[in-house]
Amino acid sequence: MIAALKKATTVILLRECDPDGFEVFLLKRHEKSSFMGGNFVYPGGRVDREDGSLELCSHSRGTTFEDAHRILGRTLSSEESFAHWIAGIREIFEESGILLAYDLEGNPVRFKNEEEKQSFLYYRDSLQKGRITICKIAKESNILLALDQLHYYAHWITPEARSERFDTRFFLARHPEGQEASCDRKETMEGIWLSPKRALEENLNRKIALSPPTLKTLEEFSRFVTIEEVFDSLKEKDIRPILPILTKISNEPTILLPEDREYEIFQRGEIPSSINHGKPSRPNDNTTRLILREGIWYPCCRTS
Repeated sequence: MIAALKKATTVILLRECDPDGFEVFLLKRHEKSSFMGGNFVYPGGRVDREDGSLELCSHSRGTTFEDAHRILGRTLSSEESFAHWIAGIREIFEESGILLAYDLEGNPVRFKNEEEKQSFLYYRDSLQKGRITICKIAKESNILLALDQLHYYAHWITPEARSERFDTRFFLARHPEGQEASCDRKETMEGIWLSPKRALEENLNRKIALSPPTLKTLEEFSRFVTIEEVFDSLKEKDIRPILPILTKISNEPTILLPEDREYEIFQRGEIPSSINHGKPSRPNDNTTRLILREGIWYPCCRTS
């Protein structure tokens, strides 16, 4: 029986960094997490029903119900589409402490002093424990949630073979000045900033373990020099759902991506007459499959 899909949002936080150009923020999920335990991922989580409320729309800025509906390709209702932006703001605040918001004068929120920082740390903790909603935080602190700071980037769907599955929209966001990203020490145990190339190298060297979607998006980012280039690429980006296939080849868990030349063969439930993983991927390659060995997903690409 194929597990039901849960709607989710992931936020890829980027910041300028010399001489590497830019870095991404990665969180290590708790080892006991039921999904991607011990892996380094981007902040994110489930979309809740209340994330699509009209009340939240009145406490946000930059993206309307119709905007969200159009950007996600009109495949969901307007309320469900809008909820992905709110969930992104909520999840990145819960998991990394970054609050994408404007004050009532339209300025990006920044924590001006220690007292204000502690106040929002309290909000973060209360939000994680379910004692307060993101809507009430916006009301009490007189802010507008900055939905226009989230830029739709990708759509990944967990393989059908997994017992827990997510239908996840990925968004890009710039790291706001005057705030500092950190792990929550609950669901996530470590937070690090790395350039895309460095993160890929650390995975290959077994210093960190990247989840497959994280690894693949980092590979895409490694081809850019600046954050501006990343955002400019969105103008030409054709965002389609990515549904990997999880299987076993030679007794090794293997993920095949849609661009893999043998994807359709495995999709039909057939096994190729011979197995050829291709060559190990480097940052500038286009990974088409990943092989799990001793807890690390190793990327490979077929060149012929």
